[in-house]
Amino acid sequence: MLKFWESITNWLFPEKCLLCGCEIFQKGVFCPKCFPKLTFIDHPICERCGKPLELAIDGIELCFRCVDSKIEFDFCRSLLVYDAYSKKLVMKIKKQADSLIAQKCCSIIAAKYKTKIFDTDFIIPTPSHWSRILRRGYNPATIIAKELSKILNIPVNANVLKRIRKTEYQKNKSISEREENVKGAFSCLRDISGKKVILVDDVFTTGATLNECSKILKSFGAKVIYCITIASTNDVFHKTNS
Repeated sequence: MLKFWESITNWLFPEKCLLCGCEIFQKGVFCPKCFPKLTFIDHPICERCGKPLELAIDGIELCFRCVDSKIEFDFCRSLLVYDAYSKKLVMKIKKQADSLIAQKCCSIIAAKYKTKIFDTDFIIPTPSHWSRILRRGYNPATIIAKELSKILNIPVNANVLKRIRKTEYQKNKSISEREENVKGAFSCLRDISGKKVILVDDVFTTGATLNECSKILKSFGAKVIYCITIASTNDVFHKTNS
């Protein structure tokens, strides 16, 4: 009987595919046509930045950039490879403040990584400059952080980090240009000595923004920094390293 009424409810109030918007009459968030188009990130991945690796080798795996560069965060995990399809989801959060997409993506992220990130003090969204918040009316990273907060029951603290300098958009910049662009762009507003935090953003590209934010947080006492993003680029310069 319960299954009968559930089927009736699904028929009367069908879900809509988060990617194309068509109605779906079964449990799920993507229609059968859209789901195969999405590339979910799974092992083998870099143990530090979470980007896909080409090949798994026994032992701890790090991409060569995480070996060669000073990475300030403890690890980063992303749900999807950033491509033409996942970009549509991210853009709905960035351009339309779509909290439903953020909620569904965060629920999958939490299911995969809850045992790694549950023991944290609060969630910090990467801050936008006030001028961009004024134009948009919101910070996309805060939307994601709030949805993750509801699922993990970990509070959001948006008053820890502040963007003190408006930066150029990172698109089409090299790794070094991105790092220089965000250098000195953030400030920490309080002492967070001994705290374990989750730092949230929409997309992990080169990690310049997350790394600069983490650097500031560590300088103010953060003990552990876990980074979570909806998507991550599958960069060709990430090769397998032991």
